[in-house]
Amino acid sequence: MRVLTRSLIPTFAAAVLCTLAFSAQALPLMDMKAEDLMPMVGEFKKSLNLSPNQQTLWQQTESKTRNLLRERQARRERLQAAAKAGLEAPNVELRDLVGAVDAETATSAAEEKQIRAWWLEVNDALSDAQRKQVAQIITEQLLRVPDSGRGGESRPHEDGGEHNRGGHRRGMGGSGGAGQPGG
Repeated sequence: MRVLTRSLIPTFAAAVLCTLAFSAQALPLMDMKAEDLMPMVGEFKKSLNLSPNQQTLWQQTESKTRNLLRERQARRERLQAAAKAGLEAPNVELRDLVGAVDAETATSAAEEKQIRAWWLEVNDALSDAQRKQVAQIITEQLLRVPDSGRGGESRPHEDGGEHNRGGHRRGMGGSGGAGQPGG
């Protein structure tokens, strides 16, 4: 059980950051993204009372993560502009646009895996008490998530539109945040 807990804690640690920011409305684990979790890193770091060595590792990891996310945002903005320009072309080929979105999805998945690896290194540097603190916060967050058994399915919304579990409208350009392809 300890091995399982130690391997899951870093994955969930990012969820904890979101907990602090969105404690009133919990998000299912699979809906949480690194860019949603980073705003609360500083506050979470304070609550762990890190040693100087842990703080150094944390700061390095946070910096690498923020840089990667900044690069991702710039890449997605370029993709958005290219898609808009492509759609304005007289003989638009949607398959070309889908290929670019698929490539971004694959790149983002690899980046998420890299981010998890970096934060696993931070987790390895935490004391047992700090890991327990992380686990408690994560447990509280996961207990707040209603278990509807519907996964990421759409649900009707009061305005009659269809929304995903994160509350974003589904449809053309509505699957992610802020009009970015692939969310």
